[in-house]
Amino acid sequence: MESSLQSMEKRNSIKGSRPPQRQGQLSFPASGMRWINIAARTLHIAFAAVLFGGLLLAVPFVRLENYHWLAILSGIVLMALEWLHDYRWWHRGKGLLIWLHLGLCLLIHLLPRFTVPLLWLILISGCIGSHMPRRFRHWSMREGWEQREKGGV
Repeated sequence: MESSLQSMEKRNSIKGSRPPQRQGQLSFPASGMRWINIAARTLHIAFAAVLFGGLLLAVPFVRLENYHWLAILSGIVLMALEWLHDYRWWHRGKGLLIWLHLGLCLLIHLLPRFTVPLLWLILISGCIGSHMPRRFRHWSMREGWEQREKGGV
């Protein structure tokens, strides 16, 4: 007879996700991680919204600088949380859109006269990355389409 941990591992064995924690290892409840992710995402959107609106309305950057750094910091936190959740995120669809998002952010510093169109592309890439279907979020450059067990979640 299978142990409950083994049966849970089978149910949760989606290619690329981290296996459940074994006894003796530190773990954080999944619901706790979800709330931390929601809080970090909400803060990132709030900071980026102030920055986006300020740059769109030509507010002097010196007044927006704190929001600039807070958007960067919250973005780093989101990437770290994604890494903790799925260590292969960087070559999956969701990770590729994050790299595109970062590249567009860096382009603003290299091509400041294109700030407004780049901001729109950043907003669009962030929305697509957050809302695209799982099938595309989990597609991998290295592994192709996600292989899920029949009857799996």
